[in-house]
Formats: sequence, structure tokens, C-alpha cells
Amino acid sequence: MTKDEQVAFMKKNVVPEMGPVFKAYDAKRYAEFGCKTCHGPKFKDPKEFLPKLTIKDGKLDIPADDAAIAKFMGEQVVPHMAAALGLKPFDMATHTGFGCGGCHTMKTK
Repeated sequence: MTKDEQVAFMKKNVVPEMGPVFKAYDAKRYAEFGCKTCHGPKFKDPKEFLPKLTIKDGKLDIPADDAAIAKFMGEQVVPHMAAALGLKPFDMATHTGFGCGGCHTMKTK
């Protein structure tokens, strides 16, 4: 897709799917859900804007104070984002599908 086609796709499919998911989690924090939520004010690639995630011993290394958001991301964001993109959610058994690495940079410890 061209850049314009990507933007149109995201506005048509991703924002309407993901806005309610994020607002249900935290209506105040995500009241203005839109492109800037994942792309930042300079509209960067999400992997450049969103927090980098760490893999340790084959699993996400989640600090205790981030456990709730990690649970939300895994249980709500991943399946809804996969659906919005027309993909299957990440499957740990096959290591295929859309998962955290679709939006976040993953680094190994």
C-alpha cells in the first residue's frame, strides 16, 4: 500500500476498532484516542514511538508496576489489533501471528 492508502486503512479499520478498547481500559487517559496515541505527535512508526519491550528467557520481561497494562495489551489490544488488521493473534505454540512485536520494538536481554 502507498502511505496514503495505509493512513486511510488505519483510519477506517484500526482507529474505530481500537478506540473503544483503549477507552474501556482508561477513559481519561485515552479520551483523545487517535493516530497520535500510537504514532506520537510527530507521526513516527509505532516501533519508534512506543515503549521498547524486553524478552528474557523467551518471555516478556514485565516490571511489576506494568503488569496491569501488559495484561490489558495481551488480552485486549493484541486480539483487537489483529482483527483490525485482518490477521490472527500471536500464537505462542507456533510463534506466528500479530503480537507485541507488531507495534513495539522487542529487545532480547
